[in-house]
Amino acid sequence: MNNLDLKNANLNSADLRGADLSGANLVRAELRGADLRGANLSGSDLQYAKLERANLNGTNLNGADLRKADFFGADLRNAKLEWTKLR
Repeated sequence: MNNLDLKNANLNSADLRGADLSGANLVRAELRGADLRGANLSGSDLQYAKLERANLNGTNLNGADLRKADFFGADLRNAKLEWTKLR
C-alpha cells in the first residue's frame, strides 16, 4: 500500500487511468471529471472527496472510506466496492 498524501489536492480532469493510489489520503481531494478507469484506490481515504462526473469504471475501491464523498454523475460501472465505508 502507498502512503501517498493527496489531501485537498486538485486533480480535476486528471488522467489517472490504471494508477496505483491504494491506501492514499485523498480526503477533500478534487477529482471532478477525472479518468480513474482501472485505478487501484483500495484502502484509500476519500472522505469528502469531490468525484462528480469522474470515470470510475472498473476502479478498485475495496476497503476505501467513501463517507461524505460526492459521486454525482460518476460512472461506477464495474467498480469494486467490497468493504467500503459509506457512512
